[in-house]
Amino acid sequence: MQGNVLLICLYIMFNIISATNREGSATELVSLTYSQIATTLSVPHEHFSLTQIPQEPLGDYIYRKGDNPWRRFAESLFSGNDRIVIVAPEYNGSIPGILKLVIDCCDPQIFAGKKIALVGVASGRAGNLRGMDDLSNMLHYLKAHVYWHKLPISQIRQLLDEEKQLKHPETLALMEKHLSGFLLF
Repeated sequence: MQGNVLLICLYIMFNIISATNREGSATELVSLTYSQIATTLSVPHEHFSLTQIPQEPLGDYIYRKGDNPWRRFAESLFSGNDRIVIVAPEYNGSIPGILKLVIDCCDPQIFAGKKIALVGVASGRAGNLRGMDDLSNMLHYLKAHVYWHKLPISQIRQLLDEEKQLKHPETLALMEKHLSGFLLF
């Protein structure tokens, strides 16, 4: 299958989004590891993090059409490439509010026809399955195509080594399989 993936990669570029604005998070580590796997497979991609959100004050202007820093930032995450991987941590049984806010800042048409893969990250046992379901429902409403294989990464703290790096062989293999499948989706 890797030969097929490499051939397809010549035509695909995708975005990886770390979906929390929490600095130094396990989600950021997982998204960067996903990026390293893509680099190893020679798959062109861009990595984004919600830690880079605008420092402009929030107001209802962020939802209006027109030019504003929040809308520019949000749309930069979801435009440009037709495939997106969202790495989302579990916050209170769902996704971070900042991710919902960023999605709400975008023109809904930006999601139509996009192919989106989801990776859930949690310190508990479910790997943010509920949050990925919530996010799937939102993305389906926005006419995006969600990859059927949602990757839950559970008990993330136990998967990190002494240097706080994700080196767990089984998890890395699952991430590579997830990426390979998504590229064929």
